[in-house]
Amino acid sequence: MIAIADSGTTKTSWLFVDKINNKKYEYKSVGFNPYYQSSENITNNILHGLIPHLNFKVQEVEAIYLYGAGCELDSRKEQVAVGIRKAFPNCKVSVYHDLLAAARALFSDTAGIACISGTGSNTCYYDGEKIVKNVESLGLSLGDEGSGGYKGKLLVRDYMRKQMPAHIKEAFEKKYTDRTPEIMDAVYTKEFPSRYLASFTVFLGEHIGDPYVQQLVHRSFSEMFQNCVTKYENYKDVPIGYIGSIAYYFQDELQKVAAEYGVKVSKIIRNPLEDLAEYHFKKGI
Repeated sequence: MIAIADSGTTKTSWLFVDKINNKKYEYKSVGFNPYYQSSENITNNILHGLIPHLNFKVQEVEAIYLYGAGCELDSRKEQVAVGIRKAFPNCKVSVYHDLLAAARALFSDTAGIACISGTGSNTCYYDGEKIVKNVESLGLSLGDEGSGGYKGKLLVRDYMRKQMPAHIKEAFEKKYTDRTPEIMDAVYTKEFPSRYLASFTVFLGEHIGDPYVQQLVHRSFSEMFQNCVTKYENYKDVPIGYIGSIAYYFQDELQKVAAEYGVKVSKIIRNPLEDLAEYHFKKGI
């Protein structure tokens, strides 16, 4: 049995595949980001948030392939791997950057521009084997255009600056109890501000038919294209694909933006796990 894990800042999606018995098991746990969590914290989250829910014994898992946010550097990859190994002893653990998950799931062994739009965002040019160029996302404070966190930031900023249409403001205050002081506290003093801000995309989805909300979502994706996607010289000549819940649920606006830049997003995947499992079985790695 092997496991594929797609770990963002908000959550980790797990797919355990038993090829011999033709069985698959899917689970969710909290997200793992080595910039925010220690190896010990990762181990504890797995031991208490994942393993008690498994329908099989830990010893049956032979290999785990985790693709994670914040796993660019070898030291960060090892930090996550150490946390997993303590929870899954005697198991091969491989940790990769989440951008590689997007590239492999979208394009397997062909070239393309792979994009992530979930809680955070990122892009890369993939040559069919490895990532050869990455326009830095820069995280929520400096970038992350197109992400759920970025869209949430635009929304609450308009709310706090009283730049939101009256009917949207009324709907916002009916749904959420947080006001300016609580929002400021959550963003500047509590853990995982991107998770908090991304949570407001539920509201955006509920009101996507409103011109104000459409414009906000459109602006977010447009800034991602302008600042990231168009920086790849051949972006009009190779396939462009997206993974992530934000890209999936707001794909109508995403495709409108892509058309404005003279391209079409060829593939949008909400969850890359099935595609990644096939990739690993096909490659035997």
